[in-house]
Parts: sequence; structure tokens; C-alpha cells
Amino acid sequence: MEYSVDNADIQTVEVTSTDAESRQMEMMAKLAAQLLTRHYLNHAWAVGWAPGMTLVIKYLGADARYGYTIDAAKAASISEFEKAVVMGGGELLERLGMKRGAWDGEFPTQQYTGIEDVT
Repeated sequence: MEYSVDNADIQTVEVTSTDAESRQMEMMAKLAAQLLTRHYLNHAWAVGWAPGMTLVIKYLGADARYGYTIDAAKAASISEFEKAVVMGGGELLERLGMKRGAWDGEFPTQQYTGIEDVT
């Protein structure tokens, strides 16, 4: 399915799971994608989830091994969830040395800061 938010395309993969958590997290992931697209226009995001109601945000212009996770079950309200999503996207941009806001056409010139490789 494809739809537009302020002239930005968002593509989604429909999940056919019958389990309640997956259906709920699919809706939350779509909401997160809409929020990220509105707040950080033209940046490329991937939003998914893991068992236990964990939302996963990744910036597609950077190392795919890293992302930002949100414990969606801990959000006391939808506004608290929305704030966590916007903060998470901004955190990823800042760790890449990029400004929060609309994409300026420049790709990250560094990898994420503050991450130690585990060997």
C-alpha cells in the first residue's frame, strides 16, 4: 500500500497476522512513519517492530545494523508515543552529524557517534 503525507510517499507492507500484538504494532509503525515523514521531510526511514511491543526506527542512509528502539507498551498516551518517535528520529539524525528537520540533499558523512563495536 502506498499513500502520501504532505507530498511524501510512504510505502507499507501489509501484515496478515491474526495475532493482536502484530496488528496493533502495525498500526503504531504506520503512525510512526507518518510522524517521521512530517517532522523530517524527505529523509528515508524504515519502521518495524519486534516481539514485546518494541518499535524499531532505522535511518536508511546509514548502517542498517543500528536503529532506535521504543518500548511502545510504556507509552502512557498517544502523545507520549508520538514524542518518543520524533525524539528517536532526531536522535538518529544527530548521531549521524545531520541537522534535525527536512533533508538538505546531503548524505551522512559519518557513521553513528557514541556506538562502540562489540567484538
